[in-house]
Amino acid sequence: MILHIPHSSTFIPEHYNTRWIGDPDEAIRILTDHYTDELFDYQAAHCVVSPISRIVCDVERFETGEEMEERFGMGIVYERDHHQNILREVTTDIKKEIVEGYYRPHHRALYEAVTEELSKHGKAVIVDCHSFNDEQLPHVDNTMRPDFCIGSDSFHTPLELVEQLVKYLNDCGYCVTVNEPFAGTIVPLEYYHKDQAVISVMIEVNKRLYLDDQIQKNREFETIKAIIAELLKIISAFKTDYVHIV
Repeated sequence: MILHIPHSSTFIPEHYNTRWIGDPDEAIRILTDHYTDELFDYQAAHCVVSPISRIVCDVERFETGEEMEERFGMGIVYERDHHQNILREVTTDIKKEIVEGYYRPHHRALYEAVTEELSKHGKAVIVDCHSFNDEQLPHVDNTMRPDFCIGSDSFHTPLELVEQLVKYLNDCGYCVTVNEPFAGTIVPLEYYHKDQAVISVMIEVNKRLYLDDQIQKNREFETIKAIIAELLKIISAFKTDYVHIV
């Protein structure tokens, strides 16, 4: 199993801690998936974790540009914050440097982890690990705020696996949605919609379940961590007929 944890870091390298117009501390407080590197803890897993804050380099954006960059200024390198206020100045050279120094190495690491799993086991299982704000942010259109959201892909996520995860969470008394308010799950482009032996599922946990004031662990932190551990066990134990063919 590969745990992909893209948004847990609050670290900003000194070299990029300049040109701020807005408040980077507030952006980090709201936009970081705080402690997901602790919540998603599975000993046998290979972890691919971004080492820097998403406001410096969001590794889950598309390199070629997309709606998030064009509409909201929140592409690979954030130019605006969650309230659409100007956050920083970003030159073409800075963006290129960040893409070369952080974005591409992160995706290369994920690709290599998947390739290694396929070589060893004939399949690779990715868990895309996230949390989300209970408050709807301006750049998020969907108003739904469940306890957990499961993100799936029609090619890479077996329906039976999604059903097992939803059932477990429902049985625990949690409200669960699928692909709402957040849809999809990460797969390296080299394998995307090409190899069904690469299985991927996203787990999003509402921050109000484990945090106070968006950033402090609350009394339910260990409970939520245990719930997620059970989800990871379900994913690890899931059997599939998909086989990687070289």
